[in-house]
Amino acid sequence: MTSIEQKTPDTTHNVAPFITKRWSARAFADQAISEETMATLFEATSWSASSMNEQPWKFLYAYKGSEAFDRMAACLMDGNRVWAQNAPVMVLSLARKTFDRNGATNRHAMHDLGAANTTLLLQAAELDIYGHMMGGFFMDKAVEAFEVDTEAWEIGCFIALGYLDDAETLEEPFKSRELAPRTRKSISEFTQKL
Repeated sequence: MTSIEQKTPDTTHNVAPFITKRWSARAFADQAISEETMATLFEATSWSASSMNEQPWKFLYAYKGSEAFDRMAACLMDGNRVWAQNAPVMVLSLARKTFDRNGATNRHAMHDLGAANTTLLLQAAELDIYGHMMGGFFMDKAVEAFEVDTEAWEIGCFIALGYLDDAETLEEPFKSRELAPRTRKSISEFTQKL
């Protein structure tokens, strides 16, 4: 069974296929993602919901083989770097801490960045591109490597993007994780009817 077959969940309710198709892959094919396709992914993020339509996100991205990509990979913790360095594109997502319109603190900025990241991944999956958001990185290295003004911006996560490859290309324990069925909490565990 391939990783995509294994990762396609059986849902209790009729969830839209564009949602169930998205999952956090680790095995990436040696296949480039075009600039036009990247522009499509980023345009999709512009349609994400955000407080006061501020769209407080910024995305830095780099292609495998570039110096910027190597800097991104160097910021990742070992457990992510070992497989993420094979992705054709790496993205660093950031949230602006204040509103453009008045300079006040935007306490929803990270929430809005999360919505934009998810929208990017849903659009990517629609194009058979898979992404893996990573919180396992060295914050200080990322701030320094990309000269992030931490007064103005907060780093959200790194995202590895690529077309799927065979899980057999991964070493353990990543191969087993790639092939493990997806699980989710029952909706009764996180909802309460009032």
